[in-house]
Amino acid sequence: MTLYRYIFVVLAVFFVSLSAVYLRRTENCEFYNLRTSQMKTTRLKQQLWQKQLQLEKYVSPSSVSKIIKDKDEK
Repeated sequence: MTLYRYIFVVLAVFFVSLSAVYLRRTENCEFYNLRTSQMKTTRLKQQLWQKQLQLEKYVSPSSVSKIIKDKDEK
């Protein structure tokens, strides 16, 4: 009977270890996907801010006045 208990304990430890490794790997993959999406979001926000600044440069009253003056002088 002790042989069966020994085999059961070994198999139980093996399956628990296997489950822990699988869950840890899944957690690491999900963490990587989360960080990747956060970095993409940050990069897109920075690009949006740059585009907004460029647009504000073209729409600001002082730049419009400057463009009109340049066209009048030509």
